[in-house]
Amino acid sequence: GRLDSSLKMRPAMTIAAVCSAFLPVVLGFGWGKAPPPVPPPKEGVALLVEKLSMLWATQPGMVAAAVAGALLVMLFLIQAGGGGSGMGGRELLKNFLGQESKRGISVNDWIGDYNKLHHNGSYDTDDKAGVAERNSMYAKMVNAYYELATLFYEWGWGQSFHFAYKQAHENFAESIRRHEYYLASHLGVKPGMKVLDVGCGIGGPYRNIARFTGCDVTGITLNEYQVKRANEINRSVGLGDQVRSVQCDFMKMTPFKDASFDAVYAIEATCHAPRRQGVYGEIMRVLKPGAVFACYEWCLTDKYDPQNAAHRKIKKQIEEGDGLPDMARPQEVVAALKEVGFEVLHTRDMALDANPNGEVWYLPLMPSWKIWTQRFQFTGVGMALTKNMLWVMEGLWLVPKGTYKVQQMLQQGGMGCSQGGVTGTFTPMFLCVCRKPAAK
Repeated sequence: GRLDSSLKMRPAMTIAAVCSAFLPVVLGFGWGKAPPPVPPPKEGVALLVEKLSMLWATQPGMVAAAVAGALLVMLFLIQAGGGGSGMGGRELLKNFLGQESKRGISVNDWIGDYNKLHHNGSYDTDDKAGVAERNSMYAKMVNAYYELATLFYEWGWGQSFHFAYKQAHENFAESIRRHEYYLASHLGVKPGMKVLDVGCGIGGPYRNIARFTGCDVTGITLNEYQVKRANEINRSVGLGDQVRSVQCDFMKMTPFKDASFDAVYAIEATCHAPRRQGVYGEIMRVLKPGAVFACYEWCLTDKYDPQNAAHRKIKKQIEEGDGLPDMARPQEVVAALKEVGFEVLHTRDMALDANPNGEVWYLPLMPSWKIWTQRFQFTGVGMALTKNMLWVMEGLWLVPKGTYKVQQMLQQGGMGCSQGGVTGTFTPMFLCVCRKPAAK
């Protein structure tokens, strides 16, 4: 999941985290050494006990660290919640335990099928490997991704699944809202206007924009769980009559008539489209003549070199860890908007905005030895502890089998995004502001 430094453990948790982090040193392996590999989880408590016994005989430090990590994460989940999301630790555990029975899915099977779509080519030499298959199966891939990732996102990052740089004296939640309000400012939104959020997640941005402007917002998402969760939150905060989520494929917006919205926006969502022209064409259709569409796009920048192995790895990590069929460059995005008939009013990479004394958008994904923040998980020790504690929790049936694979997939995406930011080869905030030509 994604967390910011403002999302901190309680004091008791800090002590537990420090003890857990240093336990491997006390029991046998040091900070500078990579932990020995741990086999994938097995089914059944008996097999878990057998495996732990074997490991205890050879690597007692690793076993103790894994168990301590599992206890740590359980305590953390119970005490804490992420991102002001409204989902506390107890609710997260409850949702984890009911994910398979209530949703009728097998997490292990779903993550296995998802991974197959991203491990189907020679990515070491070809940055377009497997793209054709992922494009043809984009709906299944994106739906599986958000079915698996949404619980982690909401608890760890909040209700708004997007990035934002932090200006001086801003906290994380304030930066997220500013980023949303700035996009809405390009739409000329007024009270009562009908607005469409394309790829709305669980509705965090549209709830903020609706409160701020007084407009009426409909959000669409491919994933059924996200629709249910968003509408549940909408009712709980008293916005059920002003905002709502609808299950819909943004490549085929059949629930909506032509020219039915006064404004449309998308925040880091249309990057999931197999062809930008498809989603942009549907947005053009449902938008009223003379109205504005604004979006933040995920793009490879001009610094990206497909012949550079490190750059290809970044691209692959982002695609795999964030449910993308492929990635586009800014000029391809602009060309697609123009191809479907939009007048492009303004574009810029907001990651390059001047931000004195602020923080870059990717800082929450960078490794840090501050154990009380989620950035610790991106260190070598943090990655080992996270993997092992989820492995133990799977064996104890506290989370569905395959959960640790989902976490590893998301972690890859985080590392790819952060390195994309460090190298300047990737931006999650290429701003596009467009207008549908007025009727003649």
